[in-house]
Amino acid sequence: MTQSISTLGEFLQAGKADYQVFDLGRCLHEIDQTTFDRIERQQQPYPFPIRQQAQLAVLFRHRQQPDNDYLWFIQLPLDERGLLSSAARDHYLEFVLNALGHEITGSLTDEQEQQLKQNPYLFTPSDVQRAALHARIAVQRRAAPSLYFDDAETYLASQQGDWQNLGMQGLHDCAARLAQLPQLCAAIASHFTDYPAAVRQQLAAALEHQPLPAKLRDALVTVAATSTAETRCDAMRALASCAEQGPVIQLIRNQLTTTASESLDADRLTVMAARLWPALADPTRLTRYIHAIAQLQPVMFDALFQDIISLPQLRPLLLSLLAQGQLSNDSLQALNRLKQNVQG
Repeated sequence: MTQSISTLGEFLQAGKADYQVFDLGRCLHEIDQTTFDRIERQQQPYPFPIRQQAQLAVLFRHRQQPDNDYLWFIQLPLDERGLLSSAARDHYLEFVLNALGHEITGSLTDEQEQQLKQNPYLFTPSDVQRAALHARIAVQRRAAPSLYFDDAETYLASQQGDWQNLGMQGLHDCAARLAQLPQLCAAIASHFTDYPAAVRQQLAAALEHQPLPAKLRDALVTVAATSTAETRCDAMRALASCAEQGPVIQLIRNQLTTTASESLDADRLTVMAARLWPALADPTRLTRYIHAIAQLQPVMFDALFQDIISLPQLRPLLLSLLAQGQLSNDSLQALNRLKQNVQG
């Protein structure tokens, strides 16, 4: 690192690159440059932590070669406050600078490629993460979808064809283009519960990464409220991008006010924490959520509680509830047991 470059954003700008930053950890989120600069300078916690890590995709292109895209996949640790580790970020940049200098968009020699592969902060995204990102980029770049798109669109619209041969990328391309495809959107809204389980689950994994039109959102809310357990969880997962919208908040409110005889299962509670946590950002809903997970096996409670307390959107509210003693007896007993285990 040089004295004039202290952040990844400054490094990319010095390389005359236009860039975008995406979080891949929980769902696909684009992080605007102002927010990312604040994150890099430890002026705010990382908003989407996953196992105390930030999983990032950095898309960039040289300003004089706007048609040539480059992608870096970076995983950086977060501290106990959820702040990005500046030491790890600096270490990552040292590897890149030593290998490339500031020529970050040039062709690589074999030696440079080997140097970059030794960077300890690289990570390999899952197939789902990669498919979601490529679908989003293609839409933004107004590029054609993948060769799997037509078969996926045909099957989702009419259930015609061999669903076992559908390409994952095709489903993600469809999910990313729903705003442009109102008939397909209507078909998914009508037939979500009719798709084979394998297709429905892959589709839910694609939908969770993309913004949803209101008609499809509302149809999925209905499915999540009325269908069988497995289908319900798929619908809830697919609603991830809508977690701060009224119908989804109402869905979560209704589920958290269920009677004890209809206690929430671990799958739904996991989806709430992993995908729909913004809907829990309310004292009453969060209190009820903690009570609900306290009814689960201790190992599940521990995992879900530690997950939600790592989320900057929920952590201050949760700490306030703890300080004010507003949690149920079951919740307090589970927390005391967790605290003793950690201390032990």
